[in-house]
Amino acid sequence: ENKTASTMTMTIMTTSIMAMNNLLRTNANRLWTRHPSLVPVLSSHIQYPPQNRNAQPATTSLRSMASGTRGARGHGWLGKYRAGMGGRHLQGRWHYRDVDELNALNDEVFSMNESLKKADNIPTEAYLELSVGGEAPRRVVIELASAALPQTTENFRLLCQEKGEEGGYESTSVNKIEKTVGLCLGDVVSDDGSGGRCHPKIGTYQTPFSFKDEGFFVSHTGPGIVSMMSPGVHRNDSRFLITTADAAQLDGRFVAFGRVKDGMDVINDIHAGVFTKRGRPTVEIKVVGCGVP
Repeated sequence: ENKTASTMTMTIMTTSIMAMNNLLRTNANRLWTRHPSLVPVLSSHIQYPPQNRNAQPATTSLRSMASGTRGARGHGWLGKYRAGMGGRHLQGRWHYRDVDELNALNDEVFSMNESLKKADNIPTEAYLELSVGGEAPRRVVIELASAALPQTTENFRLLCQEKGEEGGYESTSVNKIEKTVGLCLGDVVSDDGSGGRCHPKIGTYQTPFSFKDEGFFVSHTGPGIVSMMSPGVHRNDSRFLITTADAAQLDGRFVAFGRVKDGMDVINDIHAGVFTKRGRPTVEIKVVGCGVP
């Protein structure tokens, strides 16, 4: 019995010594990498395997090489920041995009309207008449990408053509003004931006109040882009916005389907001249008229 107990004790002691040696070796490797000046001290205490005796201490780490860290800031943010491609607060790839190239692509998307047949009688424009504080209305004409985004533009046109209390854009309000983005409007349900629904002809049996994202063909490259204001993926309804600045953060999230052709001065006057409180305009901005010219 004493011999068995002694053998067990020796086994436990051997295992403990091996585990401790592995732990010391691991910590020594870390110190070797981060603090080359400790190499002589570590060498006198820890016996390294032969393949590691000639290893050179690392002069740089992944962090100092700016290879990127995972997380909310994205991969490689530090390297991009040092290269002058944006700050650490920027998300994704849009901060170094070529705006001129995207504007050219936008022009190509809208030029597809020329391929529409006249016999189909598909409108490519719509208008809104906005009144600020009961003043005389001013018209904003919007060019639609009807050929590239037929469903999205049809939903917008149908809501513009609805009159009275049938649930169209007429008599709705500009419910919010985001100073760095644009004007938010189009809530045909509660008129405060909290709800909306698509036109009954666009909705399906499964989704009667919304429709899917048709495509992100138009980029938010500057003022005057008209875009659906979707609360989620494939949940477009009636709400939309008109940009007053470059809003690249909306690319790939909101489906842009039009641009202001005439009346951008009306949008700019509302954006700059109307006082807001937490984004809510302090005067009533009504859509007193809308339709297809």
